[in-house]
Amino acid sequence: MTTQQPQLTEAQKTAIEEMVINRVNAMNNDAVLCDAIDNKVHNMEEHLKAYFHERFHFHSKKA
Repeated sequence: MTTQQPQLTEAQKTAIEEMVINRVNAMNNDAVLCDAIDNKVHNMEEHLKAYFHERFHFHSKKA
């Protein structure tokens, strides 16, 4: 039996999208920002982490 993940609100999606873009842009030049974003993601609920990683993968392929 699988449990259904909670739906993300538009505000959550927007906030995560902004974090993802900042993380992708900072990958090669700002370790402090990357670490701050990674720490924030680490403390998220699992369904938010999953969405972050999904969007990060999408944007990092485009970068």
